[in-house]
This record gives sequence, structure tokens and C-alpha cells, in this order.
Amino acid sequence: MAGQQQRAQGADTRATHEDLYARLAAPFDTTFRSDRGGIELEYITGEQCVSRLNQVLGPAGWSFVVREHGLHAEADEVWVLGELTIVADGQSATRQQFGSQKVRRHRATGAPVDIGFDYKAAATDALKKCASLVGVGLYLSRKDAPAAEGGAAASPPAEGDEPLVCETCGRELGEIHFRDGTAWLPAQLASLGRRKHGRVLCMEHYRQANEARRREEVSRSS
Repeated sequence: MAGQQQRAQGADTRATHEDLYARLAAPFDTTFRSDRGGIELEYITGEQCVSRLNQVLGPAGWSFVVREHGLHAEADEVWVLGELTIVADGQSATRQQFGSQKVRRHRATGAPVDIGFDYKAAATDALKKCASLVGVGLYLSRKDAPAAEGGAAASPPAEGDEPLVCETCGRELGEIHFRDGTAWLPAQLASLGRRKHGRVLCMEHYRQANEARRREEVSRSS
């Protein structure tokens, strides 16, 4: 009898956790896009992240603190190590992530505009990354295998297959790693190049092609 009760309680707990995760990880009605160095990113705002945590966990069900912070002079950016703690059903979970923000400077003097605001932006970046580890906006980081010609899913070249090379410089495509911890496989970069520019491109020439297209669009609209 006791064993049945324990199994029932365990099933209830799993169901509760699954429901909680589903609510945290639910897609957002509105997202935003930015282009960083020729890479298109989809993201949510800090307000959306905080609202999701408040709505699902309640204002007392989570907390966020900055554990460490500093200035990376060479990159000219500030960074923080943030820690998110959530509490549900008497259990707590803690996640840590780094966030960063370029220092905004006056064009004339080169002096920082508002270093406190830069740290605030870095903390928000860290919060969103921590929250993604418990499901909030995590789907935006998903890297599905891009569709190849004919609608089939593209996959990395198998051993013995011909490597993917840039049609501009002949360089073999490699895996691309970004500062947020995500990465593109060669097949993903090749698929993006084919879709946007009609040819396989390395990251350098992919970005150059993006910039050339932007200049062309600006020229046509002026």
C-alpha cells in the first residue's frame, strides 16, 4: 500500500514538474530579431523574461543575483556572472550564466556614456540565459537541421562524404561557435548561404554577401 502511494506521489510530482516546465517554456507571441556581425538572432526582451517568471512562479518564487562582474578591456565590454534561483513545490534549483554588453561611448570623447546602464544590460543578458536553462525562450536557441533542396533535412557530411567548401574562396566550412554558446554546423551555414545568396559560403563571405545586399537595398530605396 505504501509503495503504491509513493508511486502515485511520484507520478503527481512528475506531472507537476512537466506542467511547470511547459508553462515556463511556452513560445512567446512576440519575439524580436537583430543582426550581429551578419548573423540574424531571434530573442525576447528582459521584460518578457521577467514577466514569464513572475506569471509562472510568482514574484516570490524566483530570485536573481549578480555573483561577479568586471570589464574586459580588450573586447571593450562589461560582463557579469548571474545566478537565478527558482522555487517550486518546496524544491529549489539554481542556474548560473555569463552575460555581456559592449561599452557605449561618446563619439567625440570616447568616454563611457553610462557604465551602470551597460552593467544593467549585461545583467539582463545573464538573466535571460539563466532563465533559458529552465525553459524560458529556450526554443529560440534550437538549431534544427536546415531544409535542403527538395525539402529533405540537411545533415552534417558523413565520414567519406565530400566536405562543404565556400564557392567564393574554396575554403572548407567548419563549425562556427558564437559567444552565447550556440554553434552552427557546416551544413547549417551552407544551407543559409544557398537560401539567401544562392551559393555555399564560408562565414566571412556570408557576412560580406549580407553587407553587400544591405548596401544594395539602401541604394535602391534612396
